[in-house]
Amino acid sequence: MIRVPVLLLASAVLLVNAATTHGHTLAGTIISVSVSRPEIVTITIAAEADPLITKLEALAGTSTADSVMTSAARRARIVSLLPTLLANVEASIGRQRLALELQDVVVDDTAQTEIRLRGRMPPDATAFTWRSTFVVGAYRMTIVGRAGEVIEWLQGSQTSTPVDLDSQPASNERLALQANITRIGHGLAMGALIVYFVRRRRAAQRLAGG
Repeated sequence: MIRVPVLLLASAVLLVNAATTHGHTLAGTIISVSVSRPEIVTITIAAEADPLITKLEALAGTSTADSVMTSAARRARIVSLLPTLLANVEASIGRQRLALELQDVVVDDTAQTEIRLRGRMPPDATAFTWRSTFVVGAYRMTIVGRAGEVIEWLQGSQTSTPVDLDSQPASNERLALQANITRIGHGLAMGALIVYFVRRRRAAQRLAGG
């Protein structure tokens, strides 16, 4: 099951404008949620490392002296900023906030990072919600729930729609399919929205020119 809010177009246009105006931003952030082991929720934050570090440093009131960092330095800096990251996310099941811990941080040669967090599901509760305050604009949320994959675009500190999780992990094939669908779907959706936005802008320019 895939739910796409009516405000997807407006959010994506804002995302495109922000990326065009400000260069590298957190606009491409994707949050993925699944049950990786029995009663263990895994949350993956995929983002550009440098703007993520800059944002977390601003929230923490610190800064790094290195303007250019290696992948290893970026990883170390993200790990050091983990308390700030955790203070700016809320992952809850039912009315109970998950106690998240770091599983891994990966930074590749293109300065893209994946931060994997995990937390234990409370008994007798399955409705998962997410909220973050480290992304200002729109970003994508993908959850593998009991009824299938749910995709939602969130704006800033907006709380996600509750999704029932299965206490047992999805199959490896299902998780691999989720990763592929996330990448392909994100590219197709953004491509279509960019084309639409460019056409609207050109039409407005023609009308303005008479």
